[in-house]
Amino acid sequence: MHICVVAGTFHPETGGPPTYLYHLLPELINRGHTLEVITYTDDPQPVTNSEEYPYPIYRVSRAQPIVVRLAILTWNVLRVGRRSDVILASEYGLPAALAGKVLRKPVVIKIVGDFAWEFSIRHRWLRSGVSIDEFQVQPSTLRVNFLKGLRSWYVRAASAVIVPSRYIGRLVSRWGVDHGRIRIIYNALALGQFTSLPDQSTARARLGLPDGTRLILTVARMTPWKGLADIIRALSMVQIMIPDTQLLIIGDGPERTNLEKLAHDQKGVTRFIGNQSSDQVHQYMRASDVFVLFSTYEGMPHTVLEAMAVKTPVIASQVGGTVEVIEHDLTGLLVHPGDITGLAAEICRLLSHPHTGSRLTKAAFANLAKFSWDTLVNETEGVLYEVVK
Repeated sequence: MHICVVAGTFHPETGGPPTYLYHLLPELINRGHTLEVITYTDDPQPVTNSEEYPYPIYRVSRAQPIVVRLAILTWNVLRVGRRSDVILASEYGLPAALAGKVLRKPVVIKIVGDFAWEFSIRHRWLRSGVSIDEFQVQPSTLRVNFLKGLRSWYVRAASAVIVPSRYIGRLVSRWGVDHGRIRIIYNALALGQFTSLPDQSTARARLGLPDGTRLILTVARMTPWKGLADIIRALSMVQIMIPDTQLLIIGDGPERTNLEKLAHDQKGVTRFIGNQSSDQVHQYMRASDVFVLFSTYEGMPHTVLEAMAVKTPVIASQVGGTVEVIEHDLTGLLVHPGDITGLAAEICRLLSHPHTGSRLTKAAFANLAKFSWDTLVNETEGVLYEVVK
């Protein structure tokens, strides 16, 4: 079949959705399918095709006003969708749903979060600290209700909705999506990409990191719900017990300036690494002693799976789909979101008792069989065939 792929973000941009598509699409091509990708880019003069990808990519610049770029992207979806058998959207469902209605083509949308909640948080339309679960039930302003309605419409318009966890499945069902159209397909990893990683000492030497220092790593987009400020505050507590400790933060985003100021005020040793390629992220994971993800919401944390594959012990907040990946004190450590003291205590526990980390990583790696890449590809292809038929 010929597939029109629609994505709000795409490789080489970082994050779970771009990584997911970057690895999935060549697998679909290997199975005899053809496809074209329509996405956004930060480049004001985007290149539409590249020899790096075995399929055409049409990129629309984010430098244009939002209405203009949305219109251009939707026009491209209509153009490509006309010659496609199915439209596959990664999160960015509105253009896909509109095109599907106009062209009468089946649409599959993968949902990993709530666009209405994220947009409202970014634009400060909500009071600070409103969780994604509170957002589903609390009274909202007119403009927020409009976003909620828009999100619910385009998700309900899909022929099938892929979600990466039972938690996201429950979330989507609240928007009026029939349970029969929801397909749970766990995020997964191709474990072969981790086999050639060096040992910790070699990884540190390649990255220019001190060999005798305890390193804590987090990888996340710098948004309020990722809990990076709490990790920086926890570092100050950790350094009281274990002074020779540093925090490495990979990622970028709208909160970076605030986080850099907080790190300076806390006087802890925090290094902001910025965005990195997937290969570099894995090198940093191997170089680190502990990986931390302390968000207040996660659909299904891809970075946690990567840390487990690298065999770095994981501490994460007990939220969303994370609890479907980590079993506390068996495959990782869970802390209540916002419990900075508890987070600091668990970091100190792993840094002070390396054998605990070894026990957790061994069990976590064995559990990755549950998140098989072949299963993900098979089930995703099955959903596409199902809606086309």
